[in-house]
Amino acid sequence: MAKTASIIKPAAFSGKHRRKINLRTPVGKINKHWVTVEHTEDPKALIQKQIGTIPDDIVQFSRILVAIYKPPMVTKTAGGIIMTDAMTDDDIEEYHWQGKVGLIVAMGAQAYVDDENVKFHGTKNKVGDWVWFQPSNGMACEVNEVFCRVLSERDIIGTIPHPDAIW
Repeated sequence: MAKTASIIKPAAFSGKHRRKINLRTPVGKINKHWVTVEHTEDPKALIQKQIGTIPDDIVQFSRILVAIYKPPMVTKTAGGIIMTDAMTDDDIEEYHWQGKVGLIVAMGAQAYVDDENVKFHGTKNKVGDWVWFQPSNGMACEVNEVFCRVLSERDIIGTIPHPDAIW
């Protein structure tokens, strides 16, 4: 018998969020720590403000442009370890290349359109949805100085209620 997953409502992800980060010790060993992330601004509004106006045909056919989510940097771990600027710079760089969560900011006209070869069975992501994907998928690019990936529909694993829901 299949197990049923609980549905988590978006309201459950408001306020503070916990995520795991890797910190390098002075001798080079990597330790994992949990940190609490607090957003001073809505992440969706922040990305939309940073990316600005996007030309209508920036992606064509069934391609999807996804802006990579970078969570706000923290200065202290849950255990009280104070992080240096170098540690947070490394963390930012890791999200740049290994980020697996993003905001759909543009879609080609044929994205999620059923045809004789492909059926989406009602799945239809849209601009403004948070999605997650494998970091190695898609083509990396910058649009208006915002790091993005161009993905196809099959690259997107699913939608999520808040960008801190996945790491």
